[in-house]
Amino acid sequence: MGETMIHKMIRALVADDNSVARDVVKSGISVHSTKRYIEIDAVANGADALALLQKKPIDIAFIDINMPGLEGPDVVSAMRGSKSEHCLTIAMSTSMNQKAEAVLRAYGAYHFLQKPFTPDQVAEIFETYMMMTTAYPILVVDDSATMRKLTRKVLENSRFAFDIGEADSAETALRVIAGGKYRLVLTDFNMPGADGLELAGAIRDLSSKIDVYMMSTNDTTYLERSAAFIGIAGFLKKPFGPSDIDTIMHKYLGLDDPSFGKERDMFSFLARDNRSHAATA
Repeated sequence: MGETMIHKMIRALVADDNSVARDVVKSGISVHSTKRYIEIDAVANGADALALLQKKPIDIAFIDINMPGLEGPDVVSAMRGSKSEHCLTIAMSTSMNQKAEAVLRAYGAYHFLQKPFTPDQVAEIFETYMMMTTAYPILVVDDSATMRKLTRKVLENSRFAFDIGEADSAETALRVIAGGKYRLVLTDFNMPGADGLELAGAIRDLSSKIDVYMMSTNDTTYLERSAAFIGIAGFLKKPFGPSDIDTIMHKYLGLDDPSFGKERDMFSFLARDNRSHAATA
């Protein structure tokens, strides 16, 4: 589905005052050492963790919430503006209070791993990171050059990596898609000539292996139901952000939803229907 970034070393950090927990995390990470070159730093307190995060760019960090001195949420909040600002952060503990959760969520932590956990659970999270750093070819279709530029910026700020192509019309998009490179298409609904729904139908005639997502300022139930009926995988109301793209990619790749990820349905009418059913129950 994507093209792996070749020869990229992954820098991992494990911060926990419990040596057993550190060993479990390192064991889970090491499962992937035959696939990628991985550098693992392990520290026993928050101060040392923050020093490493500021010294060099860490790609993925497993950080205990409760450590002597500088606690996990304090470390995560201090990462902003550092060399490791975009690090994928996994918080670890036997439990998590509301204050810690609020800080971790606000400062972009990815997931909460509850103790006790196994090396297999760590390995699964690490595999998710490797999937995120795979460049997925995606075609952005919009007649507005400004909107294509804005959409590109949103994609570039997602946790996932993309190989981004652009098309200014449905006709151009179909010519590009026929080349076989793209398995993801993000198309506007309102375009001169063939609109997004017509484009999606034409793509379905070409291949059933291409996921099409529609974006529009209009999110009426009728339009979304029409999109769902013809096989569009999801609907994004403009403006949308990187967290919306992250949600789409988790579902596209069949990944578990992260603890601190945005919760959203692929179509907003599903949420409206659920609220309506709950109100009448």
